[in-house]
Amino acid sequence: MYFFSIRFLMIFMLHNLEEIITVESWMKKTYPRVKKRIPAGIQKEIDKMQDMTAARFAVVVFILSAMVSVLLAWTMWYGKFFLFLGINLIFAVNIFTHPLQALYLRCYTPGLWTTVLLIIPYYVLFFYYTAIAGLWHVNTLLSSIVILILFIPLFLFSHKIGEKVAARL
Repeated sequence: MYFFSIRFLMIFMLHNLEEIITVESWMKKTYPRVKKRIPAGIQKEIDKMQDMTAARFAVVVFILSAMVSVLLAWTMWYGKFFLFLGINLIFAVNIFTHPLQALYLRCYTPGLWTTVLLIIPYYVLFFYYTAIAGLWHVNTLLSSIVILILFIPLFLFSHKIGEKVAARL
């Protein structure tokens, strides 16, 4: 477990750094060029974030990182594996989102390189070794899904906070 928790933190940090570094430029340069390929409903939501800056996104990442750190610490101190699995299920969404966005838009999307080079290999090993170790139980999986669902409002809230904080910068 320790092996995966350290790797998770490293990959989580590197992935978020890639997004922070590239999101502002992508929104200004690439988004206007690919906007017509995006369905209208999704385009409307992205347009709300058109003024996304690296600073604003960094606030979002900070809030999410703080929560992930608390859950990871709780996992290590109390052996609550479902918390770590829940965090991993949330982060595993990147396996699909970034590559599919890039394929659909036919361009680089923020977070693509770390997804392909770090996140996907991490999850191949993570799911393989946790399955061999017998850590997948119905109760653990259900509890992890609850963590995943509870994280959705936090994710949305972090974007609202990021917007407000960045407006003051």
